[in-house]
Amino acid sequence: MAKSIGIDLGTTNSAASIKKVAVEIIENSEGDLITPSCVTVQKKKVLGIIKKSDIIVGKHALEWIKQDPVNTVTAVKRLMGRSISNPEVQKIISNSRQANIILAQSRGTDNSLVIRLQEDEYRPEQISAEILKKIHKDAETYLDDTVEYAVITVPAYFNDKQKHATRTAASLAGLKVQRLLPEPTAAAISFGVDQVTDDEARTIMVFDFGGGTFDLSVLTISAGQFLEQGKGGNMWMGGEDIDHKIEDFVINETAREYDIDDMPQLLEQQEGGVKNRFLGELKRAVEQAKIKLSDQEEAYVEILGCLKDSDGDLLDVDITLTREQFEQIIQPVVENAMGLTRQLLEDIYFTPDLIDNVLLVGGSSKIPCIIRAVEDIFGADKVLLHDRPMLAIAEGAAILSHRLSDTYECTGCGHTVTQADTVCPECGFDLEGHIMSHGVLDIVHSTAHEYYVALENGEKYLFVEKNTPLPCERTETFKLVALSQELVHMKFFNIVNTVEESIGDFWLGIDQNSNMDAFYAFQKENPGQPLQIDVTLHIDENNLVAVSAALQGFPGLELTRTLSRGQADEKLFMALEEMINDANEKKHSDYTIDDMTARIVVMVKNIHGLIDGNTGKVKESVYNSVEMSLDKTKRMARERIDSYPLMWYAEGLISKFGMVLSPKEISRLQKKIHILKEMNLTGTYEQNVKAHENLDKCIDDFPLLNMVNLIMKAARLCDMHEPPRAVKFHNAVSAIMDNVKHNKSEAQTLAPILDEIMPEVHMVLDKYDQRTAIIQKGITR
Repeated sequence: MAKSIGIDLGTTNSAASIKKVAVEIIENSEGDLITPSCVTVQKKKVLGIIKKSDIIVGKHALEWIKQDPVNTVTAVKRLMGRSISNPEVQKIISNSRQANIILAQSRGTDNSLVIRLQEDEYRPEQISAEILKKIHKDAETYLDDTVEYAVITVPAYFNDKQKHATRTAASLAGLKVQRLLPEPTAAAISFGVDQVTDDEARTIMVFDFGGGTFDLSVLTISAGQFLEQGKGGNMWMGGEDIDHKIEDFVINETAREYDIDDMPQLLEQQEGGVKNRFLGELKRAVEQAKIKLSDQEEAYVEILGCLKDSDGDLLDVDITLTREQFEQIIQPVVENAMGLTRQLLEDIYFTPDLIDNVLLVGGSSKIPCIIRAVEDIFGADKVLLHDRPMLAIAEGAAILSHRLSDTYECTGCGHTVTQADTVCPECGFDLEGHIMSHGVLDIVHSTAHEYYVALENGEKYLFVEKNTPLPCERTETFKLVALSQELVHMKFFNIVNTVEESIGDFWLGIDQNSNMDAFYAFQKENPGQPLQIDVTLHIDENNLVAVSAALQGFPGLELTRTLSRGQADEKLFMALEEMINDANEKKHSDYTIDDMTARIVVMVKNIHGLIDGNTGKVKESVYNSVEMSLDKTKRMARERIDSYPLMWYAEGLISKFGMVLSPKEISRLQKKIHILKEMNLTGTYEQNVKAHENLDKCIDDFPLLNMVNLIMKAARLCDMHEPPRAVKFHNAVSAIMDNVKHNKSEAQTLAPILDEIMPEVHMVLDKYDQRTAIIQKGITR
């Protein structure tokens, strides 16, 4: 039977665990309990010609960082779901000690990024997937069984895009995600199932200071129930930042010792791959020194025979770092962590005395000055350092994974039981009572951030507040900004530590032409009023966002929709938006705008099917089709070839004048309309133009009907602007149609009527029908 495990997908290290009768950490293929979250890509020649990518993960990849840091990635978790324009990402890129090549995705937008390894682009979730693949494979080997499901932990402060990227990584690794579990909650589960009995309740703060993130969470634990009161932290603060500060100290001390004015320049001038090899050695040495200083009063950073000065002499790095110096170096990090801790208490209206215990987890939580700082806030008697700070999160994930599995092992006898069993059918063990007193009965999470949507006037509308219990669903009603609006574009974002972070864009395409009767009915009942749209934001227990929408009064109308996340779909949506903005600046005719809008509605629908929801792969045929449609739409607007309005005009001829057209004439028109409809959807620019011209020529074969159409249009315009004048046009239409119906063969007798009425028709059209328009896509309250 397929197994379910818990995985701590960490910034620096990862681990996996399983709960059978007891919780057990899974050893990897190297026999270790933790796997470095490190991936290297090598190119190997096959038959001396073809280069094949060889991906190495874990300890052996970390060892390779000295030889090839450019193609070896650590701390990829920090880049998950990030944009290339993010200020923190830009800091990483601009750091001269950053070896990896991080850049915008060629098939994406600035809301995403890739790492170039051996000339290939890798999204962060693809690299994380390689780490998960190794953990998955090692677990199956260790357990001698299939592993199908996993609870995977994520930082409590991860936003929707980062969690979505984590889920994608799991899918690429062949794992089905039972739950994305906040890391502090996982640590609390590991602590709570052993420490809190069924007759008490305890409120704990989890202080999770890991390699790449700093997470805080306040939870109340009682009888197997975990209620999340609030969360906080900083996604850009962790052990990696401490390492960088020590690296700065070591480099500055070395420069002072050798009297070097510009150490960065000296590093750049090193021959061959010396700089990269030195930075790899420095990273490993600094990390070891940091670990030693948790237990010892001093540590040494020694890198010999690597660097050379400007004269070619060896420049050895041999720095002694005392604990006192170390604590001075990281004091800003400690103060920042304590400030965030106090801020969380303030956010949830708690004081330190309401916290029963503070649980310290994560490798950086073992640093003595950090422990002392937490004790200063809460008191030494409340602060607990987890017995297994590096493994606690994986253990908590395993416990929840066990709880979410369909079957599990009875604690009393090891017999397989189901979640529906209250007692073990084999030994009679009280399964329900054991779970309530020693297990996880239920977890209530809360939102990590505030959720907003941008409105047309530049204001932001708060959808969901921070620390709202999950899952939650909110529906709000918005107005479109214009009558007959067919496009809606909404921008959703979080506020994270006072900074706006995009969740994604939401596009709707409204096909009015297939619902004309309903739209006419709505406008008759609500004259002058734009449509209203109900937008529902659903956030599940994993903090993942889903958006849906419905037009009020149109339950059967299909609204195409997606939440773009910086990938190829968002790139195309941005190209659409650029085209829309350009068209609005040029003030095209309303016919051209109608044509563009109809094409954009189709493109929106196609873009929604562009990305595979599980793997994130791009469907190339769809991408190429939308790109072609974009180019065609721009060219047709530039040349004022309005094919959709022409097609609708031809359909109107048949519906209004079908009684005076022969079956052969109707068939000929319908055939030309059908071809143009197909070319509008799938044809090239040239094919579309040819179909347009063929239909236009066919319409020219009915001059009388075209003139009647113009008279009817003049009548409608006068109905709006000069009602008394409209009577003459309506009477003319009636007279002409009566004559044609009863004496079609003598239509030439209509010449006097037409000679009199048509000049006045053209005057009305010149006066009222020279309209420009813009494409509207906004919403208001």
